[in-house]
Amino acid sequence: MIKDFYYKIGPVETTKVWVSPIDAEKVISWIEDIKKLDWGEYQVYLGGKYVIDKTNTHDVDIMVTGPIYDYMKLYDLFVKSYDLALNKWNFFVDIKHFDNLEFIKYEKTKEARRFHIQTELAGEEIKIMDGKIVHKSLKETLIPNGSEFIPKEMAVNVVIWPMDKHIERGIKMPIIKLI
Repeated sequence: MIKDFYYKIGPVETTKVWVSPIDAEKVISWIEDIKKLDWGEYQVYLGGKYVIDKTNTHDVDIMVTGPIYDYMKLYDLFVKSYDLALNKWNFFVDIKHFDNLEFIKYEKTKEARRFHIQTELAGEEIKIMDGKIVHKSLKETLIPNGSEFIPKEMAVNVVIWPMDKHIERGIKMPIIKLI
């Protein structure tokens, strides 16, 4: 039993231990909450392993796409969405914006790998359980000259899809449009 817990991603913090498997009712309630936010032209999708096997994953993957006119508006949406999941509904969510979601259709082979632009909350991500750091990373923009026009609160980078884990699984995972 975990006695002391702390998690932080960007500005969002919690001391609530999330549980898995994640209760579907919590996810449905969270979706209803985020639908109340002004997503503008963004499209929001549920993806990842949660879509095909809710009992064997520890997070809910959310993929956002659509034009980024204002990084700080996207930042605000991400902060509110993380806070609702972690502090109100008590589950772990992983939210990222992608230039497009075509990678969902790719064959799960090394030959099918392509570059995509991924945007997420920037800053420290840390998880401490019973006084021990079990995860610590720094999310930042690593593309050349990116800091000239990308706010420090967001991390924008080029990533390769499919990732090794997707190739190992060999499964094309469906996505479900939420917004």
